[in-house]
Amino acid sequence: MGPKKVSGKVSAQKKMMSIELKREIIEKNEQGVRVADLSRQYGRSTSTICTVRKQKESIKGITPAKGVTIISKLRSSLHEKMEKLLMVWVTEKQLKGDNLTQGDIYVRRHERFTVIC
Repeated sequence: MGPKKVSGKVSAQKKMMSIELKREIIEKNEQGVRVADLSRQYGRSTSTICTVRKQKESIKGITPAKGVTIISKLRSSLHEKMEKLLMVWVTEKQLKGDNLTQGDIYVRRHERFTVIC
């Protein structure tokens, strides 16, 4: 899927920032690097850098599930809980020596999500 077309023009696709990148920006800002300098260094708008600064407490407090690098507003705590339960199940199956297919994981994910909701 390519970038969206807006009245004949191609608009830039939204760039998501990883948790590590946000933490790096917060750390540099706390060390005294100015917002404008961070903006230039990371190729982001000053508004984006300021938003990261405003959210620094919640960003520092995030403990994402294994393998998750980007947290989106669309993810609820239900998603996090389901993901953690699924990872526990997968790990248990792997320790038992069971072979898992993508279909097995999909079915289990669906079962877990319906139980949680």
